[in-house]
Amino acid sequence: MKTDAPHIPVPKTKKQYVKLVEAGSHFFKNEDFANALKYFSKALNYENYQPNLLVLMSRCLFNLGMKSKAISMMEHALHQNADNPGICDILGKSCMEMGFFDLAIKFYTIYCQTCPDDPIGYCNLATAMRESGQLDESIDILQDIIPIFPESAHLWNAIGASVSFRDGYPVSQPFYEEAHRLDPTIASVVSNLSLVYTNLQQYEKAWEFAHKAVKLSPKNFMCQRALAHSSYNIGKFDDAFEALAWHNHLSNPDSVFMPYKIEHWQGQDLSGKTILVGAEQGVGDEVLLAALYPDLIREAEHVIIGCDRRLVPLFQNSFKEATIVPYKSGQHELGYKVRLYDGIDPEKIDYMCLYTEVLRHRWRSREDIPDMSAGFLSPAEDKVAYWKEKITQLPHNISVGICWTSQLQEARRAMFYAQLEDWIPVLATKNVNFINVQYGDVSEEIQNLLDKHGIVLHNFEELDLKDDFEGTAAMMKNLDLVMGAASAPVSQAATVGTQVWWVIHNNRFWESFGKEDGTYLFETALMTPKTPALTWAEFMPLFAKEEFTPWVEKKLKEKSA
Repeated sequence: MKTDAPHIPVPKTKKQYVKLVEAGSHFFKNEDFANALKYFSKALNYENYQPNLLVLMSRCLFNLGMKSKAISMMEHALHQNADNPGICDILGKSCMEMGFFDLAIKFYTIYCQTCPDDPIGYCNLATAMRESGQLDESIDILQDIIPIFPESAHLWNAIGASVSFRDGYPVSQPFYEEAHRLDPTIASVVSNLSLVYTNLQQYEKAWEFAHKAVKLSPKNFMCQRALAHSSYNIGKFDDAFEALAWHNHLSNPDSVFMPYKIEHWQGQDLSGKTILVGAEQGVGDEVLLAALYPDLIREAEHVIIGCDRRLVPLFQNSFKEATIVPYKSGQHELGYKVRLYDGIDPEKIDYMCLYTEVLRHRWRSREDIPDMSAGFLSPAEDKVAYWKEKITQLPHNISVGICWTSQLQEARRAMFYAQLEDWIPVLATKNVNFINVQYGDVSEEIQNLLDKHGIVLHNFEELDLKDDFEGTAAMMKNLDLVMGAASAPVSQAATVGTQVWWVIHNNRFWESFGKEDGTYLFETALMTPKTPALTWAEFMPLFAKEEFTPWVEKKLKEKSA
């Protein structure tokens, strides 16, 4: 229960100012952002307030859903500190953390103007441009600056990153290699080369460079992540086990934590014990790694599963012996994310962990991974029956679901997804009902597909593909195949026993666990990485002719037999 702040006097001394900031920070820590803002606002009346106060106020506004006011606060900070490059650098970093990339560009622009001899300033400016989607501008500024600082490995690394976002990792290789030649001790450069080799499908070499990066910077979560992923890609489970210890580290801004005084589970026997397993990452991973829960439920006395609220009905029907609790998101004063679960009694819970930690401790070898091709999630039978009737009304005997993008569309992720029009060679295949399983507002894309190309992509408007996970799972259970990018819909289809086909960018994803053409988790699943040298527009006609059409022909024979 939150306690409202009492009447707050205006500070007249530094001591009073510090006391107000400390009181506001206490409320901030407890995620009472409204009362924290009251104290910080009063502290702002002190003549010599510290610029960091504006950052705290902006974070409060941001967490209260007042993004426009948060941006205004940072703009105020910009005007107050335009002549202080050190403060501009700090504020730029804060804007980057909150995703205010346009403001970060302003702060870093001022920094570069006042400190033109510091190449790191240009790196930061180019990074902010890159994250805001201004890839051409980011590359242009680096191309102008690198001749001035040709020996700066950081600048070569920065242009490699921007080029990789725009043109793909293989094209960025010479820039990263030059950065590595100039300074082979920069861990981020070595880690980026690991990503390059992964995307060139040189998985052993990718692992070698990830291993080097961790040696250079063992406490760098990005390097540890690269090692975990590259280790799983070639089946090195022991190395992945060690690297995953850094998966949810405080240094990772995407990490989430559960602020409860419950012992952290580290692989202990769960017989007679109650464990809380918290959610993390995106909903696609939540669905996919729910494959861990059946064994966990058999092992423990009681399992409490935390999840996205949209998954609650599907998980309740699938894991009847467990307690399913949706999470509420919050943020600690230090900036890291927390997830809270209403109704739990921490005193009655023996252990807690996140689901990736269950993977880390329970899947220590390929033999530990169960084949879940038959599915492990169970939508309600009446919903399955309803969608069976709907699907049978379509004109053809083969029904294929398709998705092509992700909700997490950032500049760095754009290269991983083909546009819907790139899929036309596949969608033009005869005797197939193609069904949209892509969540989000894609109605205009679907209509353009019909108007320009005469291709029908069936879209069940009554089904909320974004929020109704159980209904979507019931519909997918009646399809012959679901195919598309490595995003939530394909994973969800696999979990209900429908055959899936991941069509992915350049390299297999780490959940393949070393399997060349799929994943050991779903032995019947198919996986086709795009050839690195080809664009999506060049790759899709080959995929349609050489892989998808033979699959359709085989399926038609099976159905007519």
